[in-house]
Amino acid sequence: MTKFTLTIWVDADSCPVKEEIRSIAYMQTIPVRFVASYDHYSPDLGEEWTFVEKGQDAVDLFILNHVNPGDVVVTQDLSLASLLLERGVYVLTPRGKLIKSFEVESIMHSKYIRMKEKRRGNYGKGPAALTRHDRMLFKERLSDILHERGM
Repeated sequence: MTKFTLTIWVDADSCPVKEEIRSIAYMQTIPVRFVASYDHYSPDLGEEWTFVEKGQDAVDLFILNHVNPGDVVVTQDLSLASLLLERGVYVLTPRGKLIKSFEVESIMHSKYIRMKEKRRGNYGKGPAALTRHDRMLFKERLSDILHERGM
């Protein structure tokens, strides 16, 4: 099986599975790029971190401008996911859901409905806290993607 190079990109501003990503990537010597706004800067984070200006889409734009087909992006941002899928990128949520191209229309429609409700003042509950099962599922899915890619 031919080995391909890839990078794991992380929309890191609010990513709850950073340690899981590190443990899998380092075991297989796969480069990881954590991308976050300067609001999250710490000199202790290390060289695998990239910090960008704060702004609603700054992290997304950085990832979009640097990702390559076959790379893996970990994000909760479903709008970013829809753009990445068009580029041949694997998109995985921190809960271990691998987003597929055929889901984009439904995802964007659901987001549109949520935004409409929010403008009306109807705020839904936020996501439930990440469970141990969610973390295990995430690790399994990330490992599966890397195995599929020959890593």
